[in-house]
Amino acid sequence: MVAVRVYFATNRNHQPENKKLVFGPRFNPDGVAALRFGHVDFPDGAESLQSGSVFVYPDIKGEPDITKTGGGAFLEDLRKAMIDGGCDTLVFIHGFNVSFNGALEAGARLARDVRVRAMATDAGRPVNVVVFSWPSDGEAVPLMSYYSDREDARASGPALARTFLKLREFLFKMAVEDRCQRSIHLLAHSMGAYVLRQGLQATIAKQPDSLTRAFDQILLAAPDEDDDTFERDDKLKLLPRLARQVTVYFNPADRALTISDKTKANPDRLGSDGPRMVDLLPKKVVLVDCRNVAAHADPVAQHGYFERSRAMAFDIGAVLAGLDAEAIGNRDYILPLRAWRLTREL
Repeated sequence: MVAVRVYFATNRNHQPENKKLVFGPRFNPDGVAALRFGHVDFPDGAESLQSGSVFVYPDIKGEPDITKTGGGAFLEDLRKAMIDGGCDTLVFIHGFNVSFNGALEAGARLARDVRVRAMATDAGRPVNVVVFSWPSDGEAVPLMSYYSDREDARASGPALARTFLKLREFLFKMAVEDRCQRSIHLLAHSMGAYVLRQGLQATIAKQPDSLTRAFDQILLAAPDEDDDTFERDDKLKLLPRLARQVTVYFNPADRALTISDKTKANPDRLGSDGPRMVDLLPKKVVLVDCRNVAAHADPVAQHGYFERSRAMAFDIGAVLAGLDAEAIGNRDYILPLRAWRLTREL
């Protein structure tokens, strides 16, 4: 294992006196869209967040120099990390029932496992990981916490929209040669895809002309989102405008999404069987069936496989490298599904 730095943006409540949980399960008291920024360094071999390791950028009100504000200093440090390290950046939106600490630990696993690989024999380049952490309860209270998290996910849309618009402005300010050599990608897991939907709709409402390509790759892993989401303007139909490609990872045996479907009155889930009407999908949307690796990585729920599977880490790295779908190894094309299927765990 290697030491990694994970950046974060969050609309959670700041708890500076709590060294074990610096951001809590509620919204920022300044408003649901109010953001704080920071980073955490995970030492070599550390699996969990260390007490006192969370650095929060000062929230300076009325500062005219944007690089000295919390968001500005965060983006400037991220820019330097991308340029000096020659690394892409992966923005990660976590799902249901995840604490702030759990979100950063998942981000650290992604930073350690995912490499941007142009070929199977390539050692690959690391990625900078930026976690967008919304107030998921982090408590497995049957039914109640799911409904609470879903409402919090809905309310977090404006905060994600603010983060997206900051990243868009950041991209435009980077030198052209820097933008061409390094990319920003987005990965949403589980209910994080619903947060993404709300963020997309808030962005459209705030700046309708802002739906330009800000990301190279957008990946939806086990998305707890409706299977008609790419058919409706009020869901994720316009998402492909933000990226060169959108990849959807799904698994028919995903028990968490089956529960979401059957017990919580949600329509059929995108993360279980993919989109409802595959023949009408934009060519930018690529589908990947993960049933052959999900059971190995996550034998109980088969829902968190995206961060616990070597095959998934390899596939994500190849997607981030911009490889054509047919050029990525460990995949077979399943014609009836109009989808690729991961062949085996690595």
